[in-house]
Amino acid sequence: MKYIFTVLLIVSLNFVSNSQIGTTIHVSGKNILGPCNDTIILRGINYAPYNWGNNSADLKIDQIALSNANCVRMVWYKNPTPALYGNYVYLDSAISKCIQKKMIPIVELHDQTCNNSTAALITLATWYTQPAILTIVNKYKHSLILNIANEALYVTWASNSVTAQAAFTNTYTSIVNSLRTAGITVPLLIDGPECGTNLDVLANIGTTLQNNDPLKNLIFSTHGYWYGYAGNDSTQMAGKINYAISKNIPFILGEVANLQDDTVNCLYTLKYQALLRILKTKKIGWLSWSWGPDVCPTRQISTNGLFSSLSPYGNDIIYNSVYGLATTAVKSVYLQNNKSCPITAGIQNLNKELNVLIYPNPSNGSFEISSEEIITDVKVFDVIGNEVKFEKNGSEIYSLQAKRSGIYFVRVNSNNGIVIKKLIIE
Repeated sequence: MKYIFTVLLIVSLNFVSNSQIGTTIHVSGKNILGPCNDTIILRGINYAPYNWGNNSADLKIDQIALSNANCVRMVWYKNPTPALYGNYVYLDSAISKCIQKKMIPIVELHDQTCNNSTAALITLATWYTQPAILTIVNKYKHSLILNIANEALYVTWASNSVTAQAAFTNTYTSIVNSLRTAGITVPLLIDGPECGTNLDVLANIGTTLQNNDPLKNLIFSTHGYWYGYAGNDSTQMAGKINYAISKNIPFILGEVANLQDDTVNCLYTLKYQALLRILKTKKIGWLSWSWGPDVCPTRQISTNGLFSSLSPYGNDIIYNSVYGLATTAVKSVYLQNNKSCPITAGIQNLNKELNVLIYPNPSNGSFEISSEEIITDVKVFDVIGNEVKFEKNGSEIYSLQAKRSGIYFVRVNSNNGIVIKKLIIE
């Protein structure tokens, strides 16, 4: 038993050294990973800092932090109206405060909301490459996400959806490459077309866009104003989410709300509770709109910006026993540990009984892994700590290339920690 414990410790420390390689949030398949390689399910809140830019003293990050959100999507504008948006000291302060409160800041530009001009979108994106913004991005790159533009471009709403989809792909490919050339390495978040609502298009072109990114570090986002898009129906919602999951791309619901505007504000009541239950089951991230103020007052999480004044909708977003932020949002390991990956980060859950099953065991060299956790990595080691090569024959089926009989150890990394299972090959 002492010998086996030594092997487990070697394997665990191997994980720790790997977990400290990342310098930014990054993606792997459908998963979003922190700098310590922990899986992050983004669950947070949309917020326009400084009361939509009108009051430099009105920053409510500390109030939002009381919700237990692990991220904040922050509205900003390239056009400095109000003038506060042209003073990047305030942007730096909002990002800094967010990180101090152990929440991931997601900066988005709101200028081209529901605009269908590719030229305007390309021009808008140059905001990120100016020296003052590059300085801020590099300063906080360890925990920053850039949402290129809010709800820009049309595809199915265009007269020719095939041409429009190609234009969407080409435009964002051009923007992403420009930002990478400028030295931006953080994840870039791309909203879906049709005012952000269209998840199907992102599912269809997400892999192409990811492959077109030199760093392969894109996240995709749609907004859950699905009264028409998904018929405000939970079965249709689940179908669209499952379709996107099948494409193995990292995506979130960047805006989820209780009410949707149309010809007038607050026109449609949305079945957001059903949507959030689906996202909880599927382990997909989401961000609620919005902390406040808003053109639809009953869509505000807080009635006056203070945590002590939550609206009925806000109380549900935070305290719902199934999907509420208070119980389901988990902060990144890097921010939890004061911007570091301590040696215990990878092994703190080593002795925790995670729900991971390996079968058949004993095996002839082929085995399956079953888990309710989100599996981020699998490695196999022999009894002296050498890594053993294997083939992946399906989503959960593995086969050792050298099927020698003996004892092996299968290390499974998941969103809730690490577990090591003994595997016997006969």
